[in-house]
Amino acid sequence: MGLIPFNRFFCSFLLLCAAACILQPVMAENGTITIAYRGYGGTYIGDTIIFDGRNTFGNTTLLKITGPGLPSVGVPMTNLNGPSGTATSVGVDQDGMWKFVWYASSIPGLEKMQTAKYTFTATDSLNPGESSTTSLLLKRPEFYITVSPNPSNPGDYIQLIGKAEQDITSAKIEISDASGTVLHSFTSPVDSSGSLSYNFHGDMEPGQYTVTVSNPSLKAPYRTVMSVVAPEGTQPVTTVMTQEQGSALPTAVVTEGVTPAPVSETSPAKSPVSPGTILAALMAGIIVAGISRRS
Repeated sequence: MGLIPFNRFFCSFLLLCAAACILQPVMAENGTITIAYRGYGGTYIGDTIIFDGRNTFGNTTLLKITGPGLPSVGVPMTNLNGPSGTATSVGVDQDGMWKFVWYASSIPGLEKMQTAKYTFTATDSLNPGESSTTSLLLKRPEFYITVSPNPSNPGDYIQLIGKAEQDITSAKIEISDASGTVLHSFTSPVDSSGSLSYNFHGDMEPGQYTVTVSNPSLKAPYRTVMSVVAPEGTQPVTTVMTQEQGSALPTAVVTEGVTPAPVSETSPAKSPVSPGTILAALMAGIIVAGISRRS
C-alpha cells in the first residue's frame, strides 16, 4: 500500500517526459527568423551594407528601418519616403536563408538620416508577430549631397544640395558616366555653416551617372548616383529611306511602335519620263524652229 503513491508519482513523471519529447519537435517546427549585417558597427550614411539572416516561417522576409528622422513604425529600406509601416520584400531560399544588399546612396529620402543609431527589422510576411532586429550606428560623411530631381529628363536643370562637416570653403563636383569618364566638373562654394548648392543644365543621355564631391583637405570623396530617363511617352525613331524597284519615290521605313507621318496627297508624284521621250521632244523642237526660220 505504501508504494502506490510513489508509483503514481513515477508514472506522472514519465508521462511529462514523454509529452516534452513530443512537444519539442512541434515547437521547433514553428520556425525562427534572424537578421545581421556584415561589417563594423559604425559606417557612413550612404555606404553599401549587406544584411542577411534566416527565416524558416515562410518564403518572404520584410525589411524596414526605424530611427531619428524616420517614422516610429518604420519605412522600406529601399525608399525612406515610402508609406509608414511598409517594408521591403526579400525572398527566402530553399534553405531558409535570405540576403539583401542595401545600396543606400541611391535611395530616396536619404537626406532625412543623421548621425545616430538606426534599427533594422526583419519580419515574416505571413506572421507579423515573428520578427528580429539589429541596430547600426550610421554617421554622416564628411560630405553629403542630394540630387534633385532624381531621376531627371534630358535637358532638365539639376540642383545639387549638400553639407560638409569640416570648415572648408569650396567643393569639387564631378559627373561621370558608367565607364568612369568625367563629363562635367564644377567647383561649388561652401558657406560658413557647411552648406553647398550648385545648379547645372543636364545635357546627358538617359542612363546612370555618378556624382562625386571632394576636397583635398578631406579624407574621402562622397559619391551618389543620379539617373537620367527619357520623358514618358517618347520613343527613339529610326527612319531608313529605301528605293523600291520601279518606283520614283523612296519609301520610309519607321521603327516599330512609331506611326509615320502621312504622305501629302495634294502633290501627286509625277510618272517617270523615259530618255526616248525627251529625245523625241527635242527633235520636234528643232524641226519646228527650222521651219519658222525659212518662213
